[in-house]
Amino acid sequence: MGTLKIRHDDPTQKMRMQAGLYAPIFYSVPFKIFRDEWIPNIKLHDLRNRKKLCLVLDLDHTLLHTKQVQKLSSEEIIRLCNSSQNDDISRWESVDGVTHLTKLRPFVRTFLEEASKLFDLYIYTNGSRYYAKRMARLLDPDCVYFGSRIIGMEDSTKKGRKRLDVVPVKKSGVLILDDSGEVWPKNRSNLVVIKKYDYFAPENPNGNGLLHDEGTDESESSGPLNCALRLLQDVHRMYFESNNHLFDVKELLGILLKNNGTYEEKLPELVTGKSWRKSRKRLRVEDECSSRDVTKRSKMLISSL
Repeated sequence: MGTLKIRHDDPTQKMRMQAGLYAPIFYSVPFKIFRDEWIPNIKLHDLRNRKKLCLVLDLDHTLLHTKQVQKLSSEEIIRLCNSSQNDDISRWESVDGVTHLTKLRPFVRTFLEEASKLFDLYIYTNGSRYYAKRMARLLDPDCVYFGSRIIGMEDSTKKGRKRLDVVPVKKSGVLILDDSGEVWPKNRSNLVVIKKYDYFAPENPNGNGLLHDEGTDESESSGPLNCALRLLQDVHRMYFESNNHLFDVKELLGILLKNNGTYEEKLPELVTGKSWRKSRKRLRVEDECSSRDVTKRSKMLISSL
């Protein structure tokens, strides 16, 4: 295993000292330790300097819904042809020649635009990297949101599971938005679970979905994706407006959400001044946004710290 020599005249010394990463003169650091421990710290330090955090986004049923055309019934195809939401439906072919339809979730373009101002955005899917890049072109045709920050199943360290060990940012500065908590067994404290988006008929006949069959779709102004954005904005605001620069986003999620994922009406910690406990349960965004004023409470919390 290679080593990394850090010299006394290293021009990055000041930055590393500020990030708590200072190493003694000529101290030999195994390269794997540097890669696994130091780089995520440096990445988070860079994000903080830009007043940003990291947001990892799932694709299917979170930002969009994809289905093979051959699995659509003739009745469903007729309804899709008569739908008023066809502007957000794209037809494309996979590398094996199978034709698919992808429907973007309502509010997704505004979500990405607003979230990118506060977070470095990553795509992380259990689908292939080819599929991830194909969907990135639909979501981000001008390549302004994701760049090369795209992670597919080929990059995962455990088959069928997602882990933040493939995201090169310290976990205390990383949030996740996904419709499934089961795929994140190691990082549930960083996770906000959003309602599953099923536009086409589900594979499971007992499943929910088929929004177009009902002639409806999620609300742009009060749907789950809008609600998720407001929550993420509050976490970002609390993180940077507080005098405490050692915040962990997991703790802030635990403050803003109850264990069942709805916004708290009261925050006892504000009264008692006691520190909060980290929530290790999945945090879920309600089907529709709460009408409670979360921003007001987050500002109250910040002023008390």
